[in-house]
Amino acid sequence: MPTHSELAGKLLMDAAEFFKTLAGQNPDMEKEMHENAGVFEQMAALVVQEPQGIINDTPHNVLAGKLLKDAGEFFRTLAEQNEPIKEQMNENANVFDQISALVTNDPLGIME
Repeated sequence: MPTHSELAGKLLMDAAEFFKTLAGQNPDMEKEMHENAGVFEQMAALVVQEPQGIINDTPHNVLAGKLLKDAGEFFRTLAEQNEPIKEQMNENANVFDQISALVTNDPLGIME
């Protein structure tokens, strides 16, 4: 069974891939989306390799949780702007919020 940190790492990588896809489809957002993807990829690696590591006095798991929460908010914004993908984006946002809470509170916990 995966740990909360491992699940968070997977979702962060999924979000990074989503941002890259958006970058390819939206030249106006390309630079920002690639930067976001890079941050999400770096945090995915950190939270999986060293869940309780620290950057600037903040644990990796807390930073990962914040990024997951931010991604969830981004997905909700997309949902409100795009009716055809609204349901899926809201479901994604809910999953990201749930894993955010789990990794923030118990990074080494096991998903059952």
